[in-house]
Amino acid sequence: MIAPIAAIAGPCEERAAQAAAIQPDTEKAFALIKAQDRAGFTAMLPALQARFAALPATMPAAERCGSDVRVYDEHQYRAYDAAKKAGQAIDGFPATANFVLTNLHYAELAYAVGWIQYEVQDFAGAKASYAKGLAIAPNQHDLTKEYVATLLSLSAYGEMGPFIDRFLATDRDLAGTERANLIAAKGVALVGLGDLAGATKAADQARGLDPDNEYAQIVLNLVGQRGQTTPPQ
Repeated sequence: MIAPIAAIAGPCEERAAQAAAIQPDTEKAFALIKAQDRAGFTAMLPALQARFAALPATMPAAERCGSDVRVYDEHQYRAYDAAKKAGQAIDGFPATANFVLTNLHYAELAYAVGWIQYEVQDFAGAKASYAKGLAIAPNQHDLTKEYVATLLSLSAYGEMGPFIDRFLATDRDLAGTERANLIAAKGVALVGLGDLAGATKAADQARGLDPDNEYAQIVLNLVGQRGQTTPPQ
């Protein structure tokens, strides 16, 4: 059963209580997912959805909690930590502040809900859940990859390229094979849109990061197949 979130005075305490209540639910959901217990995670879905629907549209801003400054997003925390090391103030907090990352488990909840929706073939629902999760926790890698996979399942080729480009332009953590996989996914979308030159370029870029990338080869195979069936201009 989904545990209720206790009402505790003060935003810092309320967020800590919310995180403590969400964590067991996400851990249980991930255990069921790992065990491929379809009946179990499907039964959990409605309660998880209700909890997810109650989340805010964005991650709470960093705030002072006693002697600490709590930061609720891991990517944001990296920016705060880098500013601290550089001796720079950030968002009104001095570099001398004690920045503490407190995981609210919002991204994990979004992932669990979206993953289960995808598994029960509610692709539109999964897309909406992943999109909300990414609005809350931008550049969260697992959500990003699952969102792209969902767009592919929906044949939403026109959305894939711009989304992947935006992600790659701002993210500095994803590298190597994982980054190459996203570029190759863009190539698949470009094939779907009939842009074979763009798809080939994407495949070459992916292989530049990961020479043996299997998805880049898939893109090139698709380009070859499409090229053979395209009538001459």
